[in-house]
Formats: sequence, structure tokens, C-alpha cells
Amino acid sequence: MLRNLTNKLIIITGASSGIGAATGLACARAGMDVVLAARRVDKLEAVAEKVRGLGRRALVVACDVTVDGDVAGLFERAWAEFGRVDVAFANAGYGLFGSVMETDLQTHRDIFETNYYGTLRTLREAVPYLQKTDGGLKHLLICSSVASEIGVPQFGAYCATKAAQDSIAGAMRAELADEGIVVSSVHPVGTTTEFGQQAREFSPDKRAAERGSNTPKALTQTAEHVADRIVRCLRRPRPEVWPSPMARLAVAAATASPRFAAWVMRRHMRKISSD
Repeated sequence: MLRNLTNKLIIITGASSGIGAATGLACARAGMDVVLAARRVDKLEAVAEKVRGLGRRALVVACDVTVDGDVAGLFERAWAEFGRVDVAFANAGYGLFGSVMETDLQTHRDIFETNYYGTLRTLREAVPYLQKTDGGLKHLLICSSVASEIGVPQFGAYCATKAAQDSIAGAMRAELADEGIVVSSVHPVGTTTEFGQQAREFSPDKRAAERGSNTPKALTQTAEHVADRIVRCLRRPRPEVWPSPMARLAVAAATASPRFAAWVMRRHMRKISSD
């Protein structure tokens, strides 16, 4: 039986662009109200106007997920405005290119602070509000990645954060099940968003970023496609959302045959090293 999303509320971090913004709009089309959170308030306001144009309420909250007080304040404001929290989507994050050895430790720590600890802060703040929302959907969403399943050369730090997100998603799925809270991880492949450009900006190795940042066209999807799959998951919950069946099959093959996966990654490394 499909769940009714009308008049339910979703809180989205990293909502100023890409998958976060697209999900906000897709949820509004499905009848949901939306809380949009990120650091770039001007971009959030532009998304909020589109949500309101679809006839739904939108609240913009400036939020840096690396700051405890910001994340706590996000949920406090959402509760004060709407009196409910049905879904929290931990989507804020970024990528970077560079070898594991040549990327300094502070850069490794920084990406974990946003991608992993930012996700953890969001989920931990969300749970009490989900629990006290009468008749709520009680759904946690985590934007992980196809990269959660395999270590891609020149992308190791990012892959590590995505694997960490996937691991806590699996653990929390079991830990919170008896409380009626659903936990779903989302595993996009390359998307036509700002992600690649931002990853190049954060990368210590600009040359590696230019060589390794282009996803094959066959595996590239739009943020809107990913958002559509997320709304489907809200209507009919599932543990994992894989917007690309092709990518899911490829990752399954890599997991089943580590020797084959290692061969593919060596070839990929040699290719990007010679470009």
C-alpha cells in the first residue's frame, strides 16, 4: 500500500542545488511541505520560491552541517513552524579528487566532518522529532553513492565517507525498526549537477580532478531522475534506492568478484594517469 505524502514535511540538507534542490521540488509536487537547509541562502530562496509556486509551504534555514548548533537549530525551527517532522534527508556533502597518500590528513578529516559527521548530526537530531510526530512517515534518508561499494582510485577519501554513511544506514535500519522508523540509503551514480565542479574546487590535486571527474555518459543521470526515485521510496519504503540499475549490477559484480574489481580499478588508474 502506497503511503500518502500530502501535507507531510521533509527536511533536506544540502538543498541549495543538485539532488537536494531537485528532491525538494519533487516532494512539493507530491504534496509535501519542505524545509530547505544549506549555507547558500540565496540559492535556497530560489528553490523555495519554486516550491511555493507548486502550492506548498517552504522554510529556508541557513545551516552548516559541521556545526552542532546549526543542525539543532534547523530542527527546532522546522518544529516551531510546522509542528511535525516526517522525513529528514541527510544530503549535504561534497567530493574531492586526489590519491589517498598525497591528500593531507586535514583534508581527509574535513570531508569526513561534512559527509559523515554532518550526516550523523542530522540523523541524531531528526530521530526525536520523528518519534513525537503523530501519524508521521518516520523516514530517514541518507544520500550515499554508488561509490559506497567500491574504492575508486583518486577518489578514495570520498568513497570512504560514502561507505561510512552506508554502514550507519544499515545499522540504524535495524536499531530503529521496532520504533517504526524507516532508514533508506540513496546510491546515485554521476549526476548532471554542480558536484563535479565543486569536487574540483575542493581537490588538492587539480590535474587528477580534471582527469578523473568525468562520469561516462551511459552512467550519468539528472538530479530530477534521482529525486523521482526518492519520492517513490517515500511512497513505498525500501532499504536502498539505486537510481541506475546498470550501476547496481556493475557494483554487484564487483562485490562478487574482488579480483575482477581490482583489475578494473587498476585499468582505470592507468587510464587517468596517462591522460
